[in-house]
Amino acid sequence: MVLLTTSKETPLKSPIRPRLLIGAAVLPLAIGAAVLQLGSASATETTKEKPQPTSAQSLVIGSKDTPQPQDMESFLTAVTKDVDTYWTKVFKDSDLPEPRATYSWIPAGQTAASACGDGTSDLGDSAAAYCPGDDTIYISEKFATDIFDGALNSSLPGSSQGYGKTYGDFAVAYIVAHEYGHQVQNELGLDQRYGGSVPTMAFELQADCYAGNWAKSASDQGRLENGDEQEALDAALAVGDFNTQQPGHHGTPEQREDAWKTGFDSGDPSSCDQYMQAG
Repeated sequence: MVLLTTSKETPLKSPIRPRLLIGAAVLPLAIGAAVLQLGSASATETTKEKPQPTSAQSLVIGSKDTPQPQDMESFLTAVTKDVDTYWTKVFKDSDLPEPRATYSWIPAGQTAASACGDGTSDLGDSAAAYCPGDDTIYISEKFATDIFDGALNSSLPGSSQGYGKTYGDFAVAYIVAHEYGHQVQNELGLDQRYGGSVPTMAFELQADCYAGNWAKSASDQGRLENGDEQEALDAALAVGDFNTQQPGHHGTPEQREDAWKTGFDSGDPSSCDQYMQAG
């Protein structure tokens, strides 16, 4: 994927809603800074120290001979570029233009404004969202670190009720791949085609399924270790919610686990079409 260089200093506001990892009614994720640009070839480097994902890290980024990320910011970047590499190949094999997106990793205690929403609130420490209005993935470094450490298990809708848990690097990778899955939906025009006819849950489960597709490719390349698949399944369970009567319902823990597993078991993005058809 080509590195984008467009400025995001003053994003335009629009009524487009972001695609959140978790239903906003369950765990409030604000909408809305400095944006780093997504690209397979290069990325902005910083020297700021972040919590280091070491004790539970097992996902191999790139190859085993490649230096592995040593802080959360670089880990998020590396996983995003890894996911991007997978989808770039999928799109190329289907004779589609390569996907393009940007990302914004929000430092702890800071906020980011996005092109989604009404401008009354910004994304902060609980952010994990894709905004189609500016084609940007927003993830808070604190949120990612808390997922890695398991600090959110008592507050996530599923895990707080005994469904799954979040811990380890592959739980964080699941979040990144899920949000990139929303970017894929945007690239394919699914938002425009189905946005008014299927519930939010259809998009969320399909994004989970797409995340499983990427994980399967990493597994086939021998880059996962024992426990990685379970970390993703546990994370999917943990973020599932029970607000089945709410428009923003993202899927129950079992539905989200099943969607990721569908993508992983098949390794085929077409297996994820069923979620739009079911809607």
